[in-house]
Amino acid sequence: MATTKKTTPSKKPSKTTKAGKKVKARPLTWRFYVVTEGIFLVSVAAVVVLALFASQMVARQNAQARLDRINQIYASLNLDDTYLRANSHVFGDKRVYEWDKSRTYSSEQDYIKGDTVSNTVAELDAKIKAAGFGFIDEPYPGTKATQYHYKSSKGEYIRLTVESKPYWDATSNAAVMNQSLENIDSMDPNAGPSKITIKVNLDDNNE
Repeated sequence: MATTKKTTPSKKPSKTTKAGKKVKARPLTWRFYVVTEGIFLVSVAAVVVLALFASQMVARQNAQARLDRINQIYASLNLDDTYLRANSHVFGDKRVYEWDKSRTYSSEQDYIKGDTVSNTVAELDAKIKAAGFGFIDEPYPGTKATQYHYKSSKGEYIRLTVESKPYWDATSNAAVMNQSLENIDSMDPNAGPSKITIKVNLDDNNE
């Protein structure tokens, strides 16, 4: 009569301790996976935060360097106390036009000078050239407001606009009051005081 051989179940692997005793190996628990995954996620988050912080630091440093250079350009014009500052909007960060990525905004400072337009233009033209900027062009010759463009050897730009403040004021007031410009057209566009706008752009001349 045939007999069947009993099979013994396989034993789980065991490990030996220093004392020589054999203990059963414990399988990895879900806690181990949770801890490992948590460490990984924290490490990734730390790297991302550090990279973002470094990027922001570089951006701030670049903006400060640009702001310092723009202020240097304005200071190099050596405008004396006869130029009364009326407005200032100077910034260092590169501001791209929302509707045209090839154009950037310029920093701007506005002044009033108690002299005629022609005298003021001549004086500022000399100051800008002395500061290292060469004349590029006059985009709107023959108009009531004189505008000159300049460029430095570093690719920096200055836009100068000078116009008669009495003429500009009268035109603006007539537009607001919806009045005729007939009498204004007879005004002298060279009469002082002069209204001055000086724009500085480190990137382009597309404004």
